[in-house]
Amino acid sequence: MTLEFWRNLSVVWISIFFFLICLVPLAIAFLAVHGMRKVLIGAQSNLERLQDASSKARAKTEQTAAQVTSAVIQGQSKAEKSQATLKQLLQRTESAPPSSPKK
Repeated sequence: MTLEFWRNLSVVWISIFFFLICLVPLAIAFLAVHGMRKVLIGAQSNLERLQDASSKARAKTEQTAAQVTSAVIQGQSKAEKSQATLKQLLQRTESAPPSSPKK
């Protein structure tokens, strides 16, 4: 066995060793990318569902707010009409001449 044989054998061993050392980080990187892809796809579908629910909640809130404000506005307008009518009645009674007793 010559020195040439040992040189070739060491080159083969170093190549195998380097391949195995590089294979582990490569596999980890592949699995990390694959896992992140699945997470992103799952997150996207969940976020789309959340966005739909949020838009439905916003629409329902706007509808309820419109109902509440219309009821408040109607109540205020009725109160204003009542006050205006009462003021008119009070002004008429104050401005009307006192009735004189009939003889």
